[in-house]
Amino acid sequence: MWDTVAFFHCELNVSSPTSALSDAYEAYEEEIEEFRKDINYVEGATGLAIALDGRVRSLDLFGTAQTCSRLWPRLVAGLAIEALRKTDSPAKATSEDVLQYWTDITQWPWEAVTTVGEGQEYRAKSRRGDQGSAFFYDEKLVYLSAVSIPGDEVSGHPSGLFPFWLR
Repeated sequence: MWDTVAFFHCELNVSSPTSALSDAYEAYEEEIEEFRKDINYVEGATGLAIALDGRVRSLDLFGTAQTCSRLWPRLVAGLAIEALRKTDSPAKATSEDVLQYWTDITQWPWEAVTTVGEGQEYRAKSRRGDQGSAFFYDEKLVYLSAVSIPGDEVSGHPSGLFPFWLR
């Protein structure tokens, strides 16, 4: 995780004495707010997939549309931090790329981990190094997050926002 934070600090030219990712959010507060104004919640969506430079970078799913709508501004802030990194890549992702990423996630080696409270958490890491976490309560999904590892080939402008609906 700290490698990822250091990567973002370097890419965004942010100095942080504590290596806190929040320092990057603070440094780009105005730009993030502009993203929030431009990217509104899509009614009924239960998640969001973010693609940059033709590659799905993250997928966040919630058990309900209500939870997703409440957390939408935080999802968009994450998109903004990703998109503020510079690139000239013309690559675009498609909804098929998102569905393939979802298929890949379901094949990761998910393992149960001990939770502090109620519910059950699972974590996984792909062969490539992508990581995921899912939390269930009463056998129902509360939240799932999957992120691709950052790298030189992945940075820059949004190539797609894909609201997600669980059925």
